[in-house]
Amino acid sequence: MSLPTRRSKSRFLLGAAVLAVQFMVLPSQAQVSAGTRTTPDGKRILISKDVGGDRWAISVDLVDGSVTGNVFSPDGGEPQFVWCERTGDDGSLDPIGGTTQYSCRGADRCAASPCLASAWVDLGAVSLPGSFLLPATDPFSPLRTPEHYCDDACHFPEFLQVGESSYTAETGRCNYLTLRQETLRPISAGDTFFLRLWHFALSSPNGGKAYMAVQIGDRMVWEGRLPIPCRGGLVGFVPGGDCLDNPDGVDADPAEFTTDFDAPAGTPIYFHLQNHGENSYNLVELSVNGQQTIDHDLWQKVSQGLPTQPPTGPLPPYGPDECRPRT
Repeated sequence: MSLPTRRSKSRFLLGAAVLAVQFMVLPSQAQVSAGTRTTPDGKRILISKDVGGDRWAISVDLVDGSVTGNVFSPDGGEPQFVWCERTGDDGSLDPIGGTTQYSCRGADRCAASPCLASAWVDLGAVSLPGSFLLPATDPFSPLRTPEHYCDDACHFPEFLQVGESSYTAETGRCNYLTLRQETLRPISAGDTFFLRLWHFALSSPNGGKAYMAVQIGDRMVWEGRLPIPCRGGLVGFVPGGDCLDNPDGVDADPAEFTTDFDAPAGTPIYFHLQNHGENSYNLVELSVNGQQTIDHDLWQKVSQGLPTQPPTGPLPPYGPDECRPRT
């Protein structure tokens, strides 16, 4: 098998450069023009995009973070192959504008055995914003990493002792979760939107940051980023009142705000949560003008394809009060 020609390698390098620049400079346009589809098992996002005059057909593996695919020239000819390994991200916890870094290699097709690994040539580093993966079944999937997992027994509707319904997520066994349902009532510009999201004291041996968000349709309407450790409380309820024991790094939108958009009843609404450590959250309320716009029994998980155990190995058996409604 021959090594890639100078011309094919140049096309690869040009395509990688154009890809990085195009998505970094114009993420909103990239999101509109890119063709995407999440696979039924939720483990991959398939993307078809014209870059630098070539058609890039890419598969993003949401489990291990790798990117694989083909590059096709508009004038025909043999396809080129690309493989990228995820090397990190910018830590912003921004599913649209946040960037992920990759180390990429390219190769011509293998015409006959042996198909040696040495035929792959280095294409250098590429950084892509989350918009490259969107739209997707899980609109927060650009934030998924190989460290994420979820045991579906550990998120559930729960009737609280105070007499209110909620949705509980225990992040010691489910550290990445996106839920979806349809809004129960219309939302109009000028309405008052109110969120009640409670968390117990956040802790983790290695610190880190928790991220929570609400999206309605394609519009991000609320986000919260909390440092760990952090004392328990309602997120964004009191301005400046989150994580008084560790205020550096708090970035939480107000729990109550005035909407600047219209959305009919039946619009998809998403709640997302990811967290480091064994912590517990209760989403109690997402209301419009004092009326609940969700039903906690109707949430459906759309963050599919996650492993049920962390990559470090199996977790111990459930504790007596773990992953079960509190009574």
